[in-house]
Amino acid sequence: MPTNTIPEVQHPTTPEPAYVLRGLGLFELCAGEILASYQGGGRYIVPSGTAANTLYEVRVGTRPERNRCECRGWSAHHHCSHLIAAERVAKKSGVCDGCGERRWDRELVEVIEDHDSLTWFVGDRLCGGCLSAHGGIS
Repeated sequence: MPTNTIPEVQHPTTPEPAYVLRGLGLFELCAGEILASYQGGGRYIVPSGTAANTLYEVRVGTRPERNRCECRGWSAHHHCSHLIAAERVAKKSGVCDGCGERRWDRELVEVIEDHDSLTWFVGDRLCGGCLSAHGGIS
């Protein structure tokens, strides 16, 4: 039996820019707070990673050219750590089709089978509270 193995291809690694790493750190530290701050319309309130008691309104949309933040970094460079943190929260959460609250994806259950109720439809995503309030449809 041959013992030769194909060597793994080594791809050059590109280090992440500092603002991306700071944004990922902000997400790790403040994800729950950022999610709870959701204002609707893709607007989040994100704390500063450097200045205590400083908050920035960040807009995350489906069209990246419309994203923005109130911080100085955004106005100077059109990128910042606050946007990175808010984008990560937006990617890992969704809106409950019942109550309209933004929740973590793991807290939402998708309606997967047809039923006689006209309240929910296949593909709707519901939080636990809405699911149990309507008979546990799934």
